[in-house]
Amino acid sequence: MSSDNSDCELRDDWFLEQDLNAWSSLAYVVAGLLLAWEVHRSRLPRAVWGLAAVVAAEGVGSLLYHGAASDVSQFLHDVPLIGALAFVAGWHVGRLRDRADAGSLVGLAVGLAVSTVLWAVAPQATNITAAVAVAVIVVASLLARRRAMAGVWSWPLLALGAVAVSMWGLGTPDSPVCDADSWLQAHAVWHVLTAIVALAWVDCAYGAADPDHAPRMFRRFTDRSIGLVARGLVLAFHRSVDVRWRERLPRDRPVLIVANHGNGFVDPVLVAGVLGRLPRFLAKASLWKVVVARPFLGLAGVLPVYRTADGDRASDNTSVFDACHRELAQRATVAIFPEGTTGDRPALDRVKSGAARIALGALPAAPDTVIVPIGMAFESKVETRSRAVVMFGEPIEVAEYVGSGLGPNGEPERADAEALTARITEALERVSPQFASLDEREVLRAVAREERSDATGNVEVSFGDAEVVARRLAVAEPAARERVIDAYRDFATRLQLLGISARELRPRRVSTGRLVLSAVALFLAGSLIVPLTLIHLPAALIVIVGTGLVRSTATKGTVRMLLGLVTLVATWTLAGMWLADGWAAVAAGVGVAVGGMLALVVWPPLFRQAVVLVGRVRVRDRIGLVAPVIEARSTVVAAARDILGNDDVRR
Repeated sequence: MSSDNSDCELRDDWFLEQDLNAWSSLAYVVAGLLLAWEVHRSRLPRAVWGLAAVVAAEGVGSLLYHGAASDVSQFLHDVPLIGALAFVAGWHVGRLRDRADAGSLVGLAVGLAVSTVLWAVAPQATNITAAVAVAVIVVASLLARRRAMAGVWSWPLLALGAVAVSMWGLGTPDSPVCDADSWLQAHAVWHVLTAIVALAWVDCAYGAADPDHAPRMFRRFTDRSIGLVARGLVLAFHRSVDVRWRERLPRDRPVLIVANHGNGFVDPVLVAGVLGRLPRFLAKASLWKVVVARPFLGLAGVLPVYRTADGDRASDNTSVFDACHRELAQRATVAIFPEGTTGDRPALDRVKSGAARIALGALPAAPDTVIVPIGMAFESKVETRSRAVVMFGEPIEVAEYVGSGLGPNGEPERADAEALTARITEALERVSPQFASLDEREVLRAVAREERSDATGNVEVSFGDAEVVARRLAVAEPAARERVIDAYRDFATRLQLLGISARELRPRRVSTGRLVLSAVALFLAGSLIVPLTLIHLPAALIVIVGTGLVRSTATKGTVRMLLGLVTLVATWTLAGMWLADGWAAVAAGVGVAVGGMLALVVWPPLFRQAVVLVGRVRVRDRIGLVAPVIEARSTVVAAARDILGNDDVRR
């Protein structure tokens, strides 16, 4: 066995001589397929078919070359590489004459022809040809800058390219860090990074050429990835999330989401988790004063809102509104909490006019913009894993609220903004909690649980169903509402005097299937589940204690989720380092994370069954005193039914 002369990894006599360098070459194939998909979806011009083809071909050639070196495999490795560089060089030269697409195709053809001829007469000239292509790119980019053309090579892209080049240098046999038998090969990292650089260049180049139709591959990938993380957080910190009327969210249209804001950081996480992607959120500019938060805000693409209450100038919002308009023009989704502040409120706070102004201002670039209200409610903001409901409201066609159009400065007319703000307020009130007080909210939700439990015969009532009923009770006539509240208070007093809870009075039936599966899983993998549970126990205790130290109900959810995210990642990292070394530590950390999720599925049914058994024993001990309590409960249900009538409470 001997090491190849061009890169560090040892060549052996297995199926692929260089495993890491060969398999990492598939990053180019993936990049080529992504580019082809973007062209197919009309997000990129047809000329990019050429770049997609040579990038994918480079992946195949590199796989063959590192898998089994030969003259043929090196030809398939070198020629597509020069073709890709020539495509980029031709694009930059053609852009100087406003013919970037034609220039890229000419560059591609010239690059493939020249590299093929050179391969036949001077195979070692590949590096020289690549250097010439890079020089053309640099000169053309400098000329474009002198002509004040939009920049392509952003600092993040240049930094990524510099890291990639350094990986190429570190991956040579003469590198001081070369370890031919290591599972970490710098040349393999070079493959992955240069594939990313190719995609990043396309994003930057075609975004600079046509900002209103930028491909934004990385932005969409980031949004989807963060959306998956948000969904994981939602499932981890909520026992269930009931989503109502999701079909009201339009597809393939620019959407401005307006949502109520009663649970701090949990609200945007829940919105992103339900959407499955991260919209462009607007947040108060004061968050950018927290230095450690800035990279995360930038990664999430959050846009700052300047508020006079925070000492900012409202005029600074002009650039933010313009950014929102650009997002909507690209049929993206923007999200705003129009109340402006968060808090544990019984009803919607005053809706500010910013959402209406953004939507109306976007109409020239995005005439089909639609506003979708989203209302969120939480069964408890104190419990670690409570239930939540998300309700989508009826879409609002923004174009219907344009009177005399935009003013001379591009701002919407005040009357139009006020009318649209009033419509947003009305739409948000229909899907958001609307109670007279926090006390009334909790009482009516409890009444709704009893009414739905009696109506459906299910002890475990969907929080979404209960919330719909509670809100209908909240808008009843004051006298009828007071009768319901008084009846429930009498029922609750009797329960307290008896020393049992409403759930113990009608003990829940745990799903037999889940209970059996949990018992079987615990029996078969108890030696694994129990240690994994103990590993996660310190993180759970930190979250419980940290949340308990917070007094504000609206802040508890934020602290709980942020503490949970930090402690869980720290737990998985430390556990991986403790259980294994090197790359095996990463696999061990992922295994601990998966095991923690498995434990979260296994334990709750067992605990709930234990609670049910204890509740039945407590009720049986007081069986002679239960009849008046049951009668009081019937009175609560009857009072609620007088208000609800025979209407469908699920609507």
